[in-house]
Amino acid sequence: MTKLLALTDIHIKPVGQTIIGLDPYENFKRALKHAFDHHPDAERVILMGDLTNSGTPEEYARFGEVLKSCDKPITLMCGNHDQRDNLTAAFPWATLDANGFVQDAFVYGNTRVLTIDTQYGPPFVSYAHFGAYCDARFDWLNTQLAAAKAEGQNVALFAHHPPFKVGLKGLDQIRMRDDKRMAQTLAFADVPVHLLCGHLHRTISGSWHGHGFTVFKSTCHQTPLAFDDPSMSLSTAEPAAYGVILLTNDGVIAHTEDFDLAEDDVQPSSEAMSDA
Repeated sequence: MTKLLALTDIHIKPVGQTIIGLDPYENFKRALKHAFDHHPDAERVILMGDLTNSGTPEEYARFGEVLKSCDKPITLMCGNHDQRDNLTAAFPWATLDANGFVQDAFVYGNTRVLTIDTQYGPPFVSYAHFGAYCDARFDWLNTQLAAAKAEGQNVALFAHHPPFKVGLKGLDQIRMRDDKRMAQTLAFADVPVHLLCGHLHRTISGSWHGHGFTVFKSTCHQTPLAFDDPSMSLSTAEPAAYGVILLTNDGVIAHTEDFDLAEDDVQPSSEAMSDA
């Protein structure tokens, strides 16, 4: 079994700036420390996009300060609040595909892990919060899915933007726009796929066209459960979280850890065990 850590929607801002009173920089530091303290056996950290709030060099520099505490392999992903060129300039070690998109693939056991770039563009458009996936990126994905099929592998597919609707009117407007083509691509590939997404700032799970999915909370601010509100930017200070993903021979297991609620020293309760 392989363990991965996933943190998403970090939204680093310049010094002194907050989001609904929350400090994204301090939250990210606290999330990483909790994750490393409690999961020292994790093989990799996947940072799933919206690393910064506006994609500026100053914000990426602050983001990089926190990464100095990480002694594990890191995979960076691109979200709608990032700026792809600034991201890759700040972190030249980030993995790019042949067309310059922030995409990576690696294999653990019988699972092929794919991290895809769902940012709209180029060119970068600051107000385009929906996701997109172009011909070049689909070509890359088809190649990876074909390799998974040939090797008999499961696929853990990480995408910042979910291609599916979740019943939240505002957020469903800014999902990945190429949802039909993505569904057709995964169906044609004929491999077991579990989608792991960010962007929505909530813990959500379900299935889409026969594929399981998990959406992780932000390490900073969350989205309230307001199904009929058309706003795309509702925020609440509900507890923040990160994801813990287990890759097993049987498939993908995804946990979410509300790190500010988690107890550091959890003792077994004989009373609880007797009531189970």
